[in-house]
Amino acid sequence: MGITVSTFSVKEFNDELIEEMRTQLKPGQDIIYDFNGENNFTSDKRMLKNIVLNLLSNAIKFSGEGKKIYLSTQNNQNRLSITIKDEGVGIPEDDQLHLFGTFYRAKNVSNIQGTGLGLAIIKRYTDLLGGTVELKSKLNEGTVVYVQLPELSKN
Repeated sequence: MGITVSTFSVKEFNDELIEEMRTQLKPGQDIIYDFNGENNFTSDKRMLKNIVLNLLSNAIKFSGEGKKIYLSTQNNQNRLSITIKDEGVGIPEDDQLHLFGTFYRAKNVSNIQGTGLGLAIIKRYTDLLGGTVELKSKLNEGTVVYVQLPELSKN
């Protein structure tokens, strides 16, 4: 998969994604967005969109009605930090090591539709963009995913 590098407004990018995801929100759910730092960032916008959409979709899917989803982006010193936090079902500790594997699903979500590919795709795209992805979760309290991406050059 080729990388297409462009410079774009992080705030506009996230505003558009949040608007797109509003149709998936359950009753009473809301996405709380916080942005800090420089507005413009240079990366593959399509891959970044897939990363954030997948993470927001997971946060919505695994959180109940009335719960909040938090999206925070920070663009400082040629590095974009994205944090997505939910108040959902959480992930059992022994499942967390395997979550970025293909077709892996935590045992506590067998009743929720999914393929087990979302986090594997996120990991692959993050690696292609030279970044990192980490996940922290507590059962019945929620999950936080941290994505760190370096700014890419346009050559």
